[in-house]
Amino acid sequence: MKIKLNKILLKYVLLAPVFLLAAAISHNGYAESSQAAPVTKSQQTDPLLIVLSSQKINIDKNGKESFSNADKVKPGDMVQYKAIYHNRGKTNLSELKASLPIPFGMNYVEKSARPASVLATIDNVTYGVEPLMRNAKDKDGKDKQEPVPYAEYQSLRWEVGTLDAGKKIQVTARMRVNQLPKSAAELVSKSTVQVIKK
Repeated sequence: MKIKLNKILLKYVLLAPVFLLAAAISHNGYAESSQAAPVTKSQQTDPLLIVLSSQKINIDKNGKESFSNADKVKPGDMVQYKAIYHNRGKTNLSELKASLPIPFGMNYVEKSARPASVLATIDNVTYGVEPLMRNAKDKDGKDKQEPVPYAEYQSLRWEVGTLDAGKKIQVTARMRVNQLPKSAAELVSKSTVQVIKK
Protein backbone atom coordinates (compact mmCIF):
# COMPACT_ATOMS: atom_id res chain seq x y z
CA MET A 1 0.00 0.00 0.00
CA LYS A 2 1.27 3.47 -0.85
CA ILE A 3 0.11 6.86 0.32
CA LYS A 4 0.33 10.22 -1.38
CA LEU A 5 1.80 12.97 0.75
CA ASN A 6 -0.01 16.27 0.59
CA LYS A 7 1.69 18.25 -2.14
CA ILE A 8 1.15 21.39 -0.11
CA LEU A 9 3.97 20.02 2.02
CA LEU A 10 6.09 19.74 -1.07
CA LYS A 11 5.66 23.46 -1.63
CA TYR A 12 4.05 25.00 1.47
CA VAL A 13 4.49 28.72 1.95
CA LEU A 14 3.95 30.19 5.37
CA LEU A 15 4.39 33.86 6.22
CA ALA A 16 4.60 35.37 9.70
CA PRO A 17 5.48 38.72 11.27
CA VAL A 18 8.34 39.23 13.74
CA PHE A 19 7.21 36.77 16.42
CA LEU A 20 8.64 33.80 18.20
CA LEU A 21 7.72 31.28 15.55
CA ALA A 22 7.35 27.53 15.39
CA ALA A 23 6.64 26.18 11.93
CA ALA A 24 5.45 22.60 12.03
CA ILE A 25 5.25 20.20 9.13
CA SER A 26 2.66 17.51 8.79
CA HIS A 27 1.22 15.56 5.93
CA ASN A 28 -2.43 14.83 5.29
CA GLY A 29 -2.57 12.33 2.48
CA TYR A 30 -4.48 12.06 -0.75
CA ALA A 31 -4.46 15.78 -1.61
CA GLU A 32 -3.82 16.57 -5.24
CA SER A 33 -3.10 20.29 -5.10
CA SER A 34 0.46 21.35 -5.88
CA GLN A 35 -0.25 25.00 -5.16
CA ALA A 36 1.30 26.86 -2.25
CA ALA A 37 -0.96 27.84 0.61
CA PRO A 38 -2.94 31.03 -0.17
CA VAL A 39 -1.21 34.22 0.91
CA THR A 40 -3.26 37.05 2.38
CA LYS A 41 -2.59 40.71 1.62
CA SER A 42 -1.24 41.33 5.14
CA GLN A 43 1.08 38.32 4.89
CA GLN A 44 2.63 39.69 1.70
CA THR A 45 4.20 42.48 3.76
CA ASP A 46 5.41 40.25 6.61
CA PRO A 47 9.19 39.98 6.68
CA LEU A 48 9.57 36.24 7.31
CA LEU A 49 8.95 33.77 4.50
CA ILE A 50 9.14 30.06 5.31
CA VAL A 51 9.07 27.47 2.55
CA LEU A 52 8.58 23.86 3.68
CA SER A 53 9.20 20.90 1.38
CA SER A 54 9.76 17.15 1.41
CA GLN A 55 11.63 14.69 -0.80
CA LYS A 56 11.88 10.91 -0.82
CA ILE A 57 15.44 9.65 -0.29
CA ASN A 58 16.55 6.85 -2.59
CA ILE A 59 19.71 4.86 -1.86
CA ASP A 60 21.26 2.75 -4.62
CA LYS A 61 23.20 -0.51 -4.15
CA ASN A 62 26.45 1.46 -3.79
CA GLY A 63 25.01 3.58 -0.98
CA LYS A 64 24.70 6.72 -3.13
CA GLU A 65 21.73 8.92 -2.29
CA SER A 66 19.36 10.62 -4.71
CA PHE A 67 16.14 12.51 -4.13
CA SER A 68 12.76 12.16 -5.81
CA ASN A 69 9.18 13.36 -5.50
CA ALA A 70 7.67 12.33 -2.16
CA ASP A 71 4.13 11.94 -3.51
CA LYS A 72 4.01 8.22 -2.78
CA VAL A 73 5.71 6.51 0.12
CA LYS A 74 5.45 3.12 1.77
CA PRO A 75 6.69 1.71 5.10
CA GLY A 76 10.48 1.68 5.17
CA ASP A 77 10.86 4.71 2.87
CA MET A 78 12.84 7.70 4.11
CA VAL A 79 11.69 11.30 3.58
CA GLN A 80 13.72 14.47 4.08
CA TYR A 81 11.84 17.54 5.29
CA LYS A 82 13.38 20.95 4.62
CA ALA A 83 12.41 24.42 5.83
CA ILE A 84 13.99 27.56 4.37
CA TYR A 85 13.57 30.74 6.43
CA HIS A 86 14.05 33.99 4.51
CA ASN A 87 14.05 37.35 6.26
CA ARG A 88 12.70 39.64 3.54
CA GLY A 89 12.57 42.61 5.87
CA LYS A 90 14.98 45.48 6.38
CA THR A 91 15.64 44.70 10.04
CA ASN A 92 16.96 41.64 11.82
CA LEU A 93 14.49 39.11 13.25
CA SER A 94 15.22 37.89 16.76
CA GLU A 95 14.12 35.04 19.04
CA LEU A 96 13.32 32.84 16.05
CA LYS A 97 12.63 29.15 16.74
CA ALA A 98 11.72 26.53 14.16
CA SER A 99 9.76 23.48 15.28
CA LEU A 100 9.18 20.36 13.21
CA PRO A 101 6.74 17.78 14.63
CA ILE A 102 7.38 14.18 13.69
CA PRO A 103 4.52 13.40 11.24
CA PHE A 104 2.03 10.65 12.04
CA GLY A 105 3.31 7.25 10.96
CA MET A 106 6.95 8.38 10.80
CA ASN A 107 10.01 8.16 13.06
CA TYR A 108 12.83 10.68 13.18
CA VAL A 109 16.05 9.21 11.77
CA GLU A 110 18.79 9.38 14.40
CA LYS A 111 21.25 12.29 14.06
CA SER A 112 19.82 13.34 10.67
CA ALA A 113 18.86 16.91 11.61
CA ARG A 114 20.85 19.76 10.07
CA PRO A 115 22.05 21.97 11.60
CA ALA A 116 22.95 19.30 14.16
CA SER A 117 22.24 21.70 17.05
CA VAL A 118 18.64 20.45 17.12
CA LEU A 119 16.57 19.96 20.26
CA ALA A 120 14.02 17.16 20.59
CA THR A 121 10.98 16.39 22.76
CA ILE A 122 8.74 13.47 23.65
CA ASP A 123 6.01 15.61 25.26
CA ASN A 124 6.02 18.85 23.20
CA VAL A 125 6.86 20.75 26.39
CA THR A 126 10.41 19.93 27.47
CA TYR A 127 13.16 19.96 24.83
CA GLY A 128 16.67 18.59 25.14
CA VAL A 129 19.72 17.78 23.06
CA GLU A 130 19.78 14.60 21.01
CA PRO A 131 19.90 11.85 22.15
CA LEU A 132 17.24 12.39 24.80
CA MET A 133 17.83 10.57 28.08
CA ARG A 134 15.42 9.52 30.83
CA ASN A 135 15.52 8.05 34.31
CA ALA A 136 15.01 4.31 34.64
CA LYS A 137 15.78 1.48 37.05
CA ASP A 138 18.33 -1.22 36.43
CA LYS A 139 17.70 -4.90 37.29
CA ASP A 140 18.77 -4.22 40.90
CA GLY A 141 16.34 -1.30 41.24
CA LYS A 142 19.04 1.36 41.12
CA ASP A 143 18.49 4.60 39.24
CA LYS A 144 20.14 4.92 35.84
CA GLN A 145 19.93 7.04 32.71
CA GLU A 146 18.88 5.42 29.45
CA PRO A 147 18.34 6.83 25.95
CA VAL A 148 14.77 7.50 24.86
CA PRO A 149 13.94 5.42 21.76
CA TYR A 150 13.78 7.61 18.65
CA ALA A 151 10.31 6.19 17.95
CA GLU A 152 9.07 8.22 20.94
CA TYR A 153 10.32 11.57 19.64
CA GLN A 154 7.39 13.87 18.85
CA SER A 155 9.00 17.08 17.66
CA LEU A 156 12.29 18.78 16.78
CA ARG A 157 13.26 22.41 17.34
CA TRP A 158 16.09 24.66 16.26
CA GLU A 159 16.98 27.80 18.25
CA VAL A 160 17.58 30.00 15.22
CA GLY A 161 18.00 33.17 17.30
CA THR A 162 18.65 36.18 15.06
CA LEU A 163 18.08 36.07 11.31
CA ASP A 164 19.69 39.10 9.69
CA ALA A 165 17.79 41.21 7.17
CA GLY A 166 17.89 39.70 3.70
CA LYS A 167 19.40 36.42 4.91
CA LYS A 168 18.18 32.82 4.70
CA ILE A 169 18.68 29.76 6.86
CA GLN A 170 17.81 26.15 6.05
CA VAL A 171 16.95 23.31 8.45
CA THR A 172 16.40 19.67 7.49
CA ALA A 173 15.48 16.39 9.16
CA ARG A 174 14.87 12.89 7.89
CA MET A 175 11.93 10.68 8.80
CA ARG A 176 11.31 7.00 8.11
CA VAL A 177 7.79 5.86 7.23
CA ASN A 178 6.78 3.14 9.67
CA GLN A 179 3.00 3.07 9.42
CA LEU A 180 0.35 4.09 6.92
CA PRO A 181 -2.98 5.50 8.10
CA LYS A 182 -6.11 3.45 7.70
CA SER A 183 -7.83 6.46 6.14
CA ALA A 184 -7.21 10.07 5.18
CA ALA A 185 -9.39 11.11 8.14
CA GLU A 186 -7.09 9.26 10.57
CA LEU A 187 -4.06 10.94 9.05
CA VAL A 188 -5.60 14.41 9.30
CA SER A 189 -6.74 13.85 12.90
CA LYS A 190 -3.26 12.77 14.01
CA SER A 191 -1.27 15.39 12.09
CA THR A 192 -1.00 19.09 12.77
CA VAL A 193 0.40 22.27 11.34
CA GLN A 194 0.87 24.96 13.94
CA VAL A 195 2.23 28.46 14.27
CA ILE A 196 2.97 29.73 17.75
CA LYS A 197 3.35 33.47 18.23
CA LYS A 198 4.81 35.15 21.29
